[in-house]
Amino acid sequence: MPPRQDTVRLPMMQPIRRPSIIDQAELELRNAIYLGDLRPGDTIPEVHVSKEMGISRSSLREACQRLVRDGLLTQIPGRGLFVTTMDAAAMSDFIDYRLGIEMQAASIVADRVTSLREAGDDDAIAAVLAPLRELAERTRRALEAEEVIEAGNADLELHQELAELTSNRFLISSMHTIVLLTRMGSFSDPRGFGVRADIDRAHESLLDALEAGDGSRARRVLRETLQELAQRLRSGKETQEVVRDPELLESDGPEWTPLETPEGA
Repeated sequence: MPPRQDTVRLPMMQPIRRPSIIDQAELELRNAIYLGDLRPGDTIPEVHVSKEMGISRSSLREACQRLVRDGLLTQIPGRGLFVTTMDAAAMSDFIDYRLGIEMQAASIVADRVTSLREAGDDDAIAAVLAPLRELAERTRRALEAEEVIEAGNADLELHQELAELTSNRFLISSMHTIVLLTRMGSFSDPRGFGVRADIDRAHESLLDALEAGDGSRARRVLRETLQELAQRLRSGKETQEVVRDPELLESDGPEWTPLETPEGA
């Protein structure tokens, strides 16, 4: 019998890291872009923003560089940092990227539903799709109330939830950036922020395909929906009725939240 070890050998472990000031500043900037407090073309006044956040300029610069890396901010030498404006070429490349991520997510969810169907577990299928159905209903109610920004929020959250259902951290992380880039594309439209008047029907078609475990049909719905969005934002030509809120063209700038150094950081 081998001798008993008095100590347990553990794998090398890293200390648990609390969110840093830079992490918080990055999140604050991302939220400002998503909510429309920072719009495409808006500058990031380093001195003002760092003062309002209560952080150093070097910390703000590092947070901003993370957004530059993800394409959310654009750095122009000699002029500073600006929220990225999505032009026609950028929208074309972006939609191709978004299609790859979302179509893969739809395939994974459809395959999961198929497996549950084969196991006869209809309750589990309903539970899987319940968050998507709730967001689809939220979108429908917002459209009925002519709450354009809320309809857009619910639509983006539905697409994010589709990625979350895969439990694939790479797809989920990619969708976080995709949601922001989509919002920036919508805010880049000179006619005002808009959503398709029939986006709720597109949601129904997607959910029907997923419930049937039909990955091919789900991918087709996503392709048609996203290609219509790309065409609208690239060319200005609308093949579907769009509900708009022209008031969302103007931005008064963000209200920054002072950031505090995490305890023990």
